[in-house]
Amino acid sequence: MNWRAVGCAVLAAAVFVGLGIWSLQMALGKPGCPPALQWGDRVYVSAGRPTPNPVAGDGEPVLLGTTLIGPLSRNVYGPEGSAPSHQAEDRPNTIALECGDGTFVTYTFSDVIPTAGPSAASP
Repeated sequence: MNWRAVGCAVLAAAVFVGLGIWSLQMALGKPGCPPALQWGDRVYVSAGRPTPNPVAGDGEPVLLGTTLIGPLSRNVYGPEGSAPSHQAEDRPNTIALECGDGTFVTYTFSDVIPTAGPSAASP
């Protein structure tokens, strides 16, 4: 038996598994909610701090569906009486997103799309 070959194979397997675990941690990221969400042609911006329960207007929030934040699926809630819709005018103005750590953030509709940097000045 060639112990050098066995040692190299064990080392290669350890590096492969370690790199895979590190890559998964990087891909999954940390729990939390983004500062803005886009739902079709509508943009919602964060309207407050995380809360222990979803708050999306008056009454009991209803589950509208899920959205992907990276590779993870998060629940989206709307105000009582709202329903998921493909039409922008039918969507609620206030929604709540599950942050992945047991908290929820409320978002409100904004007709201004936030940017990462300053906009170019027009001539």
